[in-house]
Amino acid sequence: MSAPPTDVVDRLQRLAAGAPGTGVDPDALWTRGRRRQRVRAGGVAAALVLVGLAGATTTPLLVERVQQVEPARTDERMVLPDLIRQPGGWEPAFPSNPGRLSAVGSGIRDGLWSIRNAWWGVSASTGESRFLELPVAADVFDTPALSADGWRLAYWVTGEVPGKPLTMSGSSEEVPAPAVGVAVLDLRTGSRDVWTVPSEHGLATSGLAWAGDELWWSAGPISPVGETGMRASDVVVRTWDVSTDERTEPTGESALVSTNSVEDGPQGFVDSQGRRRVRVVAADAGARTLRLVLPAGSPREAGTTEATVSPDGTRLATLLMPDASVFDGAPKPVLVGAVTDRAVELEALEGIEEQGVAGWRSRYELVVLSNAPVEDGRPPQPLRAWSLDVGSGERAPLLEFSGNAPQVAADAWAAEVVPAPDAPFAPDPRLVGLGLLAGTFVAWRLVVRARRRRGDA
Repeated sequence: MSAPPTDVVDRLQRLAAGAPGTGVDPDALWTRGRRRQRVRAGGVAAALVLVGLAGATTTPLLVERVQQVEPARTDERMVLPDLIRQPGGWEPAFPSNPGRLSAVGSGIRDGLWSIRNAWWGVSASTGESRFLELPVAADVFDTPALSADGWRLAYWVTGEVPGKPLTMSGSSEEVPAPAVGVAVLDLRTGSRDVWTVPSEHGLATSGLAWAGDELWWSAGPISPVGETGMRASDVVVRTWDVSTDERTEPTGESALVSTNSVEDGPQGFVDSQGRRRVRVVAADAGARTLRLVLPAGSPREAGTTEATVSPDGTRLATLLMPDASVFDGAPKPVLVGAVTDRAVELEALEGIEEQGVAGWRSRYELVVLSNAPVEDGRPPQPLRAWSLDVGSGERAPLLEFSGNAPQVAADAWAAEVVPAPDAPFAPDPRLVGLGLLAGTFVAWRLVVRARRRRGDA
């Protein structure tokens, strides 16, 4: 066997010269080296986790800082975007005072560890959609009520109750946030007023509606039934004139108003009462009942749905339901009639069938809806709104919906339609954190490999 090269011999001699002397325990050296490797690997893993968490937690803050919303405007400008878009789960929210809104709806806001229901609005100044920060909002299904002019927002608030907190929404929260009253947010100034009602377990909510400066709301105490059941009792209609702070419980016909499902009316709202009656509630005029007279030849079991009154109060539009007991997504005939003191003689618009009626754009222009296919157990979701001339029957596209359809302020239907702003860049911060973690790990491995190569050189 030939002798090893001279440079190899020199290196082996240098290594031998630096080797520890006798008396060193090889097992102890091995254990110490392995411990050092574990500490180093643990430090690297901890650093990688910290980088990932930092990326995940700071991304929403950075996005919110970069995607600043322009200050709330207090002028009379009101627009609708040609695409009303539900915000994505990671998109930022409006500031505490969002300014005038043209629409408000429900959505889902994502978090690092969970998701939650949240309300969102559409700016009447820019047309952009953002989430709303509503202080102490209750855990209820009812959508907040936007006033006709878009300057006030009413919503249910939560608080402490003497007994076990309960909600009618079937919340999965361990400690639900029951409704204890209503709040009105002034979108011009950002001020907030609250009206609470004492209850043992919370309130069963039954709707919010505006008539001018007056908020109508219905609620009653929740009572437990058995182990898991609940029921509402003594549901009462209340009115709150926010301009004077007068708070009352109406009597007579006004006490029979339901605010659960209402449509637009002149300076107020329309409350459907059975198949062929509606109550029209107007500011400073209380409630009055109108009888709806269907066109001749209508089926005996026919009824109406989604009745709405024109801004000048002279016309009522609704959809004819050939069988009032059947609710489906099929287009239905559009009926329009002149409003008198106690009755409305309805006539069908020849050849016109729609899936929904949303409001009025002008005295002669009705806003109608095209819906997505109806899913079992879910209400119809509009895809597009159209402007329908009730005189000529001409139909023109108005705007589209993406996601959950919101409640649009009555005055907003007459607003200018503008191109919708682009959605803000709001990535999932968990993916950002994973990307940073992976990138940091790859960079660390490259550094380790480079150091080893230099050591072998």
